[in-house]
Amino acid sequence: MPDPTPGERPADRPTRGLVGSLALVVLVVSGLLALAAVAAPWLLAVGLAACTVVVAWGWSGTFGLPSPRGTVGVLLVGGLALVTAVGVREEEPWLGWAPAALALAMIAAFVHQLFRRDGRPRVVQSISSVVLGLALVGCGILMVPASHTAEGIALLLAALGAAGASSLSDLLGLWAPLRGWAMALAMLSGGAAALAVALTLHASPTTWLVLGVAAGALSHAMRSVLVGLPPLAHPRPRLVAGVVSVLVVGVVPYLVGLAFVPSAFPG
Repeated sequence: MPDPTPGERPADRPTRGLVGSLALVVLVVSGLLALAAVAAPWLLAVGLAACTVVVAWGWSGTFGLPSPRGTVGVLLVGGLALVTAVGVREEEPWLGWAPAALALAMIAAFVHQLFRRDGRPRVVQSISSVVLGLALVGCGILMVPASHTAEGIALLLAALGAAGASSLSDLLGLWAPLRGWAMALAMLSGGAAALAVALTLHASPTTWLVLGVAAGALSHAMRSVLVGLPPLAHPRPRLVAGVVSVLVVGVVPYLVGLAFVPSAFPG
C-alpha cells in the first residue's frame, strides 16, 4: 500500500467499495433518466419525482441534521412541487411556475424551523442543507424543458452520459499515480462520452464536447464534496450522493442549449 501524502491518513481516502457503489448508482440513475427522456417528458418528470423522494428520504441522514422528520417533509413536499410545476406544463414557458414552487418550498423550510420544539440547535446548518437539497432538485428539473425537442434530448443524453462516464473515472482516481488527476479524468471521460453521443447523432462535436466536459466535472465535484462525509459508510447516504451527482448536471444542457443550440428551446 502506498504511503499516505502529508496530512492524510489512509482511512481518510475513499475506498474502492464506496466509489464503486457510487458509480453503480450514477450509471443506473443516468440510464433510467436517459430512457425516460427519450420516451416522453412526463415520464422524465416521474423519474425526477422518484429521485426527489430518494433525496428527501436520505438527506437528513447524509448530513446528520436535527429534526429529520421535518426535513423529510420539507424536501418531499417542496421537491415534488418543483417537479410538478415543470412536469404538468404543456407549453412555453416550461419553467413558468417553477419560481413560485421554489419560493413556497423556501418558505416551508423557514416555517419548519419556527415550529421546531427541540431548542432549534444547528438551525443555520439545517436551513442551509435543506436549501441545498432544494437547489439540487431544481437543477434536476431543468432536464424537463430539454426533453421537449430532439436537440434538447440529444443535449440531455450527452450530459447524462458524461455523468456516468465521470463516475467510472473515479475508480481510476483511486490508483495512487492518478489520485491528483481525478478531476481531469472526469472531464476527459465526460467529454469523450458526450462526443460519442454527438458523433452518433451527427451533431456539432465542439458544443457537445464543451457540454460533456462541464457535466463530467460538475458530477465529479458533487461526489467529491460528499464522499468524505462519515455517513457515506452506509447505503442510504451513498444512494443519495449518487442521485444528486446526476441531478446537478441538469443545469448544463439547459445553459448550453440556451447559449449554443437555440433550436433546443424554441420560443
